[in-house]
Amino acid sequence: MNPPDDEALLRQRRHALRASSLHLHGHGPESQAAELERVVAHVREHDLERDHYGTGAVIEDFEAEVATLLGMESASFMPSGCMAQPIALRIWAERAENFNTAFHATSHLELHENHGYRELHGLQSHLLGDPGRPTLAADLDGLPELSSLLVELPAREIGGQLPSWEQLLELVEAARRRGTRVHLDGARLWEAQAAYGRPFPELCALFDSVYVSFYKGIGALPGAMLLGPADFIQEANLWRRRQGGTLYSVLPNVVSAQMRLAAQIERMPRFHERALEVATQWSGLSGVSVLPNPPQVNMFHLLFAGQAETLELARDAIAEEHGVWLFGGLKTSDEGARTEIAIGNASLEISHDQLGQALLHFGELLGAS
Repeated sequence: MNPPDDEALLRQRRHALRASSLHLHGHGPESQAAELERVVAHVREHDLERDHYGTGAVIEDFEAEVATLLGMESASFMPSGCMAQPIALRIWAERAENFNTAFHATSHLELHENHGYRELHGLQSHLLGDPGRPTLAADLDGLPELSSLLVELPAREIGGQLPSWEQLLELVEAARRRGTRVHLDGARLWEAQAAYGRPFPELCALFDSVYVSFYKGIGALPGAMLLGPADFIQEANLWRRRQGGTLYSVLPNVVSAQMRLAAQIERMPRFHERALEVATQWSGLSGVSVLPNPPQVNMFHLLFAGQAETLELARDAIAEEHGVWLFGGLKTSDEGARTEIAIGNASLEISHDQLGQALLHFGELLGAS
């Protein structure tokens, strides 16, 4: 057997450091076994019967719960947002007999789904506005007639930016004047609602259809939900079956989401407050920029002037000495390196002073490199 090479040893070391550290980003490396054990205990405690191809009390009750929470008429549990959102746009396209849709240039549909909206549903996209800012009403000027407009709140790829409440109202009104349906990419709706400080029904009432995710900010097992009028959801369920998404049972995923939802929503304002605190600490380092500054939700991006390899070695050293994992993967460009910080459960375990000491040392390591 050949001895492991230096790169393999580095990966092993980083894996061990990451597993043993407190995490600034997200909910930390949680044990999937622990989550499944919690699900099993909940199922036993409440004597739950599994759902059957999208029917049954366990899934129907949760759909009704989320629909009530958001002030929407009806809901359908979906395996993923990659299935739910194109289905929504397809339904609005068929009803309007118009397959033109529009969304931000950094939308998940455009960047991360291999253009499934086009290849599976025949939708034609129009990418809106400046990629570095949220979509505004003026971005609709000059576009052809659209069946739908997708609005992501917040826009992840630009650091979790949001339009102001007034800008959002103007955007929706501009779409309405055009006869365009408005769909909410609410993968992080829970975070956006905490930032706007408005009730879920008031926010969701702006939209004809809404998608939410349960595995991101909520931290549950994979799963999503699509919400809208009852006849819309009936059509969505038909498309879900056509695409193989009506599974025999999704009991673990539904129970995981339902167990976590209320408590995580309650924590969202604290996550936002913590993001403001953490961003201020990062902003004090030379060669580091925060985008946006201040953060508008519980997430933001860090832009580094240094090289990715140098940054990762410094991060590793901080984890080893301070027990804090400062960031995950880095994306590199001509402008430098970028990473995402999304404040979740894990960050609340790191004190202000502990993070301050870790960042001070991190800055010293970068200055000495």
